[in-house]
Amino acid sequence: MSNSKNEHFENFVLVGAAAVAVVSGLIYGAYLVFPFLMFYLAPFILVSLVVGTILRMVGAPGDGVSSLSSSKAVVTVYAVMLCLVGLVFFQNLDRAKVLDAKGKLTNQVVVDWPELNDWHHEWRVRMYTDAPFESLRAKAKMGVVYDRLEVGWIFLVGMFLGAPLVYWFLARHDEETVNAIVDGLVNERTKAKRDQLKTKEDNLNQIINQSKEKLEAEIHASRKKQAEIMAENQSLKAKLEFAPDIPRPSESFKKDGGVLDQDIF
Repeated sequence: MSNSKNEHFENFVLVGAAAVAVVSGLIYGAYLVFPFLMFYLAPFILVSLVVGTILRMVGAPGDGVSSLSSSKAVVTVYAVMLCLVGLVFFQNLDRAKVLDAKGKLTNQVVVDWPELNDWHHEWRVRMYTDAPFESLRAKAKMGVVYDRLEVGWIFLVGMFLGAPLVYWFLARHDEETVNAIVDGLVNERTKAKRDQLKTKEDNLNQIINQSKEKLEAEIHASRKKQAEIMAENQSLKAKLEFAPDIPRPSESFKKDGGVLDQDIF
C-alpha cells in the first residue's frame, strides 16, 4: 500500500515539475520574443502594408486604356522608394567609435538617431529588470544598438519580401477587373458601328417586308384575275351550250337510216 502511494506521489511530482518547466519555458520564450515582435516584426508588417498599398494604388487598373498596363508606373515608384531608403538609411554606414581617456577603442559607438536608441534601451531595461529569470535580468545591463541602420534593414526586408506579398494579395482579382474594363472599352468603341449595322439591318428588313407585301399583293391580284377569267370562261361555256341558234355537235349530222330507208330510185 505504501509503495502504491509513493508511486502516485512520484508521478504527481513529475507531472508538476513538467508543468512548471513548460510554463517557465513559455514565459522565458515570451520575454525573448516580445522585443523582436515589437521592434522588428511590427515595423516590418507596417512597412510591408504601406509600401504594398502604395504600389497597389499606382498599379490599380482604371477606366482608360493606358491604366491597363501600369507596370512602368509600379516599377518607377518602387525604384524611387528603394532609392529613398538607400539615401536615408544606408548612407555613411561606418559608425563613429567612442574612445576612452587613454585613446583606446571601447565597445561604444556614436549612434545617428540617439532618441530612438535611448527609447529602445529604456524599454529593454524596464522589461528585463523585473524578469523572473536571472539570465533575463542580465539582459537589462546589455547595450543593444537600435539605430538608423537597423531600421533601414527593416525597411529593406519589408520592401523586398512583405510589400510584394501585400501587392499580390490586393491585386489577386485584377484579371477579372481588366477583362471587365476591356469589354467596356470594346463595347464603347464599337457602339457606333453596331448602331450603323443595326440601322442598315432595320432598313434591309423594311425593304424586304415592303417587297414581300408588294409581291403578295401582286400574287393576290393575279389569283383574283385568274378566278375572274375562269368564272368568265365558265359563263361563256354555259352560254354557248344553251344558245338556240348555234348548232350543236349532236344535231349537225343527220343519222343515216338503214338500207331499206334509202331512196335508190
